[in-house]
Amino acid sequence: MRYLFTLLLLLKLSLGLGQSSLAREHLRVLTSDSLAGRGFTSNGQQKAADFIVEELKSCNVKAGVEDAFRQELSYPVNTFPGTVQYSVVSSTTVKIYAIGKDFLFHSASAPMELEGEIKAISTEAEIDRKVKNQIFYIEKNVDNAKEVTELTQRFLFKNSAKGNLLIIQDSSKWSWFPSSESSENAVLYVKDKLPKHSKVSVINESKFISNFRSSNVVGKIKGQRSDSVMMLSAHYDHLGEQGNAVFKGANDNASGVVMLLALAKYFAENQPKFDTYFLFTTAEEIGLLGSYYFIENSPFDLRKINMLINLDMVGTGDEGIMVVNAKKQNQYFNLLKQLNKDRIFEIKARGEACNSDHCLFDRVGVPAVFIYTLGGKQAYHDIYDNGEELSLEAFDDLHDLLIESLEKY
Repeated sequence: MRYLFTLLLLLKLSLGLGQSSLAREHLRVLTSDSLAGRGFTSNGQQKAADFIVEELKSCNVKAGVEDAFRQELSYPVNTFPGTVQYSVVSSTTVKIYAIGKDFLFHSASAPMELEGEIKAISTEAEIDRKVKNQIFYIEKNVDNAKEVTELTQRFLFKNSAKGNLLIIQDSSKWSWFPSSESSENAVLYVKDKLPKHSKVSVINESKFISNFRSSNVVGKIKGQRSDSVMMLSAHYDHLGEQGNAVFKGANDNASGVVMLLALAKYFAENQPKFDTYFLFTTAEEIGLLGSYYFIENSPFDLRKINMLINLDMVGTGDEGIMVVNAKKQNQYFNLLKQLNKDRIFEIKARGEACNSDHCLFDRVGVPAVFIYTLGGKQAYHDIYDNGEELSLEAFDDLHDLLIESLEKY
C-alpha cells in the first residue's frame, strides 16, 4: 500500500490546480501500471477501490453504506494472468506478434499451448466431437461478418470438441469485453492474413475464477434536507490485463471517476440541498453487476432519488456532450441547456439506451440520465485508451454545469 499513499501525498501537494489539472493527476494514478487496468489480475480493482476510498476520506465524505464505504460482491470471470503469446513459425524464423496490437484472444478462451499448421474452415463448418488440438483459420470481412460471429459462438459454447483453436483474421477495429464464461476451446483474433499451411504457435495461460470478489464504493454527503436524494455514479472497473497488454481505460472510465471525485470534493465543502450519494460501481464491464447489486441492497429507499446522473467516458468534449435518456428526463435536460450558456460546445439529446449503469436504475423507476462527452481521441476497449492525448476539453465546464444543475433541480 506504500505506493498508494505516496501518490496520495503527491496529489495533496498539487496546490492551486484547476479541476482538469487535478483530474489529470487522478487519471495518472488510475491508469498507472500498478493498477493493472483496474481489472481482474494483479489486485487492480482492489487498488483502485482503495484509492477512491482514501480520496473520499480526505475530502471528509462519509461512508454511504451502514458506516462502510464498500459493498462487496462476487461473480465469475475468465482472466488472463499468465503468458499470452502468438507467433508464426517458418523453417528459418519465428515472428512473435504484440498482444493488443497484432492479436487478441476472445475473453472466454480456454488455457492452451498449441503449435501446428492451420486448417481453413468455412462459416458453416461443424467440428466432430473427437477432434482435438487442431488449429482452424478463417478470414472475416464485411460480407461474412455475421456468419463468422455465429461460428465463433458455436465454436466456443456449443461445440462438443475440446482443446481446439480458431484463428480469425480480422483487420477491423477490435473492442475487448470480459467474459463470465470459460470455453474448452479458444478463439484468437489476428490482424495479418496467414498463407495456406502456415505454422503457428500459441500460448494462453488464462484462468477461470468462479467467485471473483470486488466492491462498489459508496460515499455520502448530508444535505440540508434528507427527504430526497441526489445521486451521482461512475464505474471504476475496466478490462485489466491480457498477458502483458494492459487495458488502462483512461476515458472508460477513469474519466468518470475523477469527475465524481471532483464533485464530491466540491459538495463536501459546499453543503448540497439534498443528501447526495456518490456511487463508484464495480463490474460494469461484465454486465452492470455492481449497479444491480446496489439496487438490490440500497442503503435507502430508491424512491427518494430525485435524479441519478451517471458519468461514463467524459474525458473529451470538443464536440460537446451527449445526454442519454434526455427525452425521458426532458426537465433535467432542458435545465442543462438553459444553464450552459454556450460554455460546452453542444448538448445533444439521446433516447433510452442500456449502455451504462444508469440503465438498471431507470428500469426500476429511478429518474436517471447518462452523460458522456463527444469528439477527441477515439479509443474504446483497447490498449490505446491509455490517457495519452485525452483532451479533457469539456471537463471544467461540465464540472461546473453539473454543480449548477444539482443545486437548481
